[in-house]
Formats: sequence, structure tokens, C-alpha cells
Amino acid sequence: MKIKNYQREKICELFSPSSGYVLDFSNKTFAEFFEDHFETNIYAEVFSEKGTSKLNRLLCFIEVCPSHVVVELLNLLWKRRNKERDSEIEQAVMQSSLESFSITPEYVEILLDNAAVEDKPFQELIDEIGTAPVQMVQPHFSKLTKEWTLDTVEREFQRAFDSVEKDPEASVTAACSMLEGVCKSIIATREIERPKRMDIKSLYLSVREPLGLAPDKSISQSEIEGDVRAILSALSNLAQGIGSLRTHAGTAHGRERGVFGDSILGLLGHQFLLRRL
Repeated sequence: MKIKNYQREKICELFSPSSGYVLDFSNKTFAEFFEDHFETNIYAEVFSEKGTSKLNRLLCFIEVCPSHVVVELLNLLWKRRNKERDSEIEQAVMQSSLESFSITPEYVEILLDNAAVEDKPFQELIDEIGTAPVQMVQPHFSKLTKEWTLDTVEREFQRAFDSVEKDPEASVTAACSMLEGVCKSIIATREIERPKRMDIKSLYLSVREPLGLAPDKSISQSEIEGDVRAILSALSNLAQGIGSLRTHAGTAHGRERGVFGDSILGLLGHQFLLRRL
């Protein structure tokens, strides 16, 4: 989520006692914290865009997460920050109920009041982040909409789903047209040279390289290279398969006599296929 400047400053004030650090975390405990609570490698490259310090990685993590995850993260950090304080209060509450200790209820009340004062700015920050996620991300989506209008894609998307039950062949055609529209929009936005043929396979091949989706893409981590190549090859096969399905089972090239809504798509389970196109 996109946090505001004053919210970022408040996070730094609350959780970064020294420049670049986060609370009392070492490199090891910082990595373990994110692994245990969020199953995330905080030392991955994606979290180093602002810098490689723990604080910069924390801020990067916050900006790529939804608001409810950010709230969970900050609550965990706040609990860690006040571990000794809360332990002292808990112990004082327990001792105040025992005659063998000289802790009075009044002393416990003072501890609780002081804690409430310390918690107030943090709680205000949490309330803001937890209740205003939509307004914070809206400018980002507005900018994208202005840059790249997908009105034709949206129409084909709606046409595909409206026809799933009553006319599955037409739905396949619309689904393929939707993917063609996405590729054409990418070509226009990125000023990519248009292919000679405008079928789905040719369109996909045109955008594949500029988007870094070619199966021969160089992968620096050898242990995942085969997996990534398999996925990228599958994308090419998927585009070709969708085009073939439109040709053989769609309406782009007409219908056979007496065939309407009950073709080979019924045997394949057209709803399963169409909802994944």
C-alpha cells in the first residue's frame, strides 16, 4: 500500500532508533521474523529498491503489501518494541494481588496510564492505515487508466462471461478476442512494431520479448532456470492453444448447420475452460 510521507516518518520514529536499523533486529533475526510471520524472504532483491538497510527493506515490504498485512506487521513490531514494558506491567498486576509484595493498585494504574499515552500515536497510525486503503491506492490506478485504456478488452471480457451458459462457442471467440486486445494494447502503448499477421499467436510473439517472457530468457539463479523456462514455454503454448480452440470451437469462422451451444465444448466442460481463458 502507498503510505503518506508523515506516516512513513512516524514508522521510522517508532521503529528505527538508529539510522537504517529496525528495533533490536540483527540480520539473522530480521530474516527469521519475516520468514516466521509472513513466509517472505525480506532480503530478496525486490525489497532493496530503496536501499539495503533493514529500515529500507521494511518500507519496501509495506509498500507492496495490502493494508491488513501492514497493520499485522506494525502490531507485531509494536509488541516487540514494548516487550519489557508489557512484561513489567503484567508482573506488577500479578504482584499487586499478593500480600507478600508491596506493589499497590495505584502503582499499577500509573503504569497502565503511561502505557496508554505511549500507545496513542501508534494506535492513531494503525487506525489510519487500517481504514483508508482504497483512497491510498486510487491515484495509482487512475494513473494507469489514463495511460492505458482497456475499454475494448473490458467489452470482450464481459461478452465472454455473458455467453458462457447460453452460447459457449461465442464465449470462446470473445475470450480469444480479449487476449488479442490485451496484446494490441501493449503493442500500441509500448510502440512495438505490429506483426504482419494479427492472430493471437503472432500478437503474443510480438509482445513476448519486450515483456521479458521469451522461453530463452536468461535466468541468473540456475536452480529455478528450468522452472521459469517451463512456465514461459507454457505461456506460448497457451496462446497458440486458445487460438486453435477459437478456430475449431468458436464462432469466428461460422457454425455448422444445427450446431448451437452444444458442440465439443460441452464434452470438454466449457465452463471449466472459459473461466480460465
